[in-house]
Amino acid sequence: MRKEKEKVKKPRRFKKRFIFLNLMLVIFILASLAYVDYVGDHYVMRSSVYVTPDTTVNEVLMSCSKDDIVILNDFKLDKDGQIILYLESDESGDIDAEFTAKTNGDVITFKTQFSVNVMGTIIEHRDGSINFRGYKFLTYAFLCMMGIMLAIMIGSFIEAFRKNNYSYKMVAYGGVSLYIFVLLAVVIYKLLNNVLNSFTDLVFLITQTGRWLCLLMFVPMLILAIAVTISNIALIRREGFRPVNMLGIIISAVWLVVLLFTLNFGPFGTLFYGSTTLSAIRYILSFVIAYFECMFVSIVVCASMAANHTPPYDRDYIVILGCAIRRDGGLTPLLKGRVDSALSFAKRQLKATGKQATFVPAGGQGSDEIMSEAEAMANYLQEQGVKPEFILKEDKSTNTKENLKFAREVIEKSTDDFENKKIAFSTTNYHIFRGYVLSLKNGFKAEGIPTKTKWYFFPNAFLREFLGLLNEEKVRHVGIILFIVLIAIGILFVR
Repeated sequence: MRKEKEKVKKPRRFKKRFIFLNLMLVIFILASLAYVDYVGDHYVMRSSVYVTPDTTVNEVLMSCSKDDIVILNDFKLDKDGQIILYLESDESGDIDAEFTAKTNGDVITFKTQFSVNVMGTIIEHRDGSINFRGYKFLTYAFLCMMGIMLAIMIGSFIEAFRKNNYSYKMVAYGGVSLYIFVLLAVVIYKLLNNVLNSFTDLVFLITQTGRWLCLLMFVPMLILAIAVTISNIALIRREGFRPVNMLGIIISAVWLVVLLFTLNFGPFGTLFYGSTTLSAIRYILSFVIAYFECMFVSIVVCASMAANHTPPYDRDYIVILGCAIRRDGGLTPLLKGRVDSALSFAKRQLKATGKQATFVPAGGQGSDEIMSEAEAMANYLQEQGVKPEFILKEDKSTNTKENLKFAREVIEKSTDDFENKKIAFSTTNYHIFRGYVLSLKNGFKAEGIPTKTKWYFFPNAFLREFLGLLNEEKVRHVGIILFIVLIAIGILFVR
C-alpha cells in the first residue's frame, strides 16, 4: 500500500491588490490628517446673517468666553449679502463666541461655538452640526478610497467567476461591492447637487446610506422572505415538521420586525423620538441589516451562478456526493439524479475529447441502510455499463464534508499525481455551491456538475449558505459589526 503523502498546509498569501488597498487606506488617512492640520488653523465662517444690497457693514467685533483661542482677522460680504468671517486659532480650547456687526443703519449680533484641538484646527459647532476647514478634502479622499475599494472588489469577484472559484470570499466580494456602489452613488449624487456643505452633511449622508439600502432592497428582500416561507411550508408538507424546516419562516419574521423597527414603520414610528439610545440602535441596525442583506443577495447570485456552471470536458475523476438510499438498496430519485448527471457528463466528455473519467461514489452506510450509499451507486453505475476499474468507492463518510475529504484520500491512493488531476463532483443544483466551498476546505479544487431538483429546495438552500457564510467568516463579520457600531456611535457624537 502506497504511503500517503504528508499534507503540508500552505502559508496564506495576500494578493497584491489587497496589500495595495490597505496601503492606500493608510495613505488617504494620513494625507487627510496632514491636510486638515495644515489648513485647519484658519477658518472661513459663513454666518447665518444676510444684509440688503444697500447696507454697508462698517465693522465686525468678536467677544469670547475665553480670550486668545480664536482670533477674528477680517470679514467681507459675498454677492448675496452674507457676512463672511476669517478666523485664526491661537491655542487649543473651547469658547462661546458672539459677533457684533455694525452697519450703516443697525447693529446685528449672532453667536456660535468653537473648539480648537491640539493640532490647532478650528471646529465650529452650530445648530447641531460641526464644520472645519478641509472637510471637502476628506469628502474627496473618502470618494477616492471607496472608488478604489469598489474597483478591487469587483475585480476580485470577476476573477473568482472566471476561474470558477465559487467560495465565501467571492460572496464577500459581491456583497461589499453592492454596499459600496450604493454608498458612492448616493454621496456623488448629493455632491453634484450641492447638498454637502459641511462635515456633518457628509456624516449624516453616510448614516442615511444604511436606511436607503434597506428601503432600496425592501421589495426584493420581501420577495425572498416570502419565497423562503413558502419553501419551508412546502418542505414541511413533504418531509414533515422539523426545526430546520422552520428556519426560513423564523428568520423572515425576525427580519421583517427588525426592519420595520429600524425604518420607523407602523407602531414603531414613535419609538425613536426623544431617545438617544433608540436612535443609536436605529443607526446601528440600519447599517447591519443593509450589510447582511447585501451579503444575502450576493449568496443568491453566487449560488445561482455555481448551479448553472458546467465544468470543461477534461475531468479525471467525478465524485458523486451521496444521500439516503431506499430500504432495498436502490437509489432514491434524488440520488439517482446525481448519478445520472455524472454519467451524462462522462459520456459527453468521452465523445468530445476521448477522455474516460473515473467515478468516485461517496457515502457511508446509515444505521437504517442495508449497504453503503457508495455501494448502491457503484451497483447502479455497473448496471449502466461502467466497468469496475473506473469506479472507486468511498464508503466511510457521513456528510458532504466527509464525502469530499475521504474522496480525496481515495483518489490520492489511486494516483501519484493528485495535484494535477482534474476533479468534478456531481450533486443537486441547490447543493452545488456548498460542494465548491467544502472541496476548497478539503484542500483541492473541484467543479460542480448540477442536477435539477424541486424549486422549493432553493430558497432554503440560499438561507443555509448564508448561515454558512456567517459561520465560516464569523470572526471577520464580528469585526465588521463592531466597526459599524463604533462608526454609528461616532456619528451620533458628531451630530
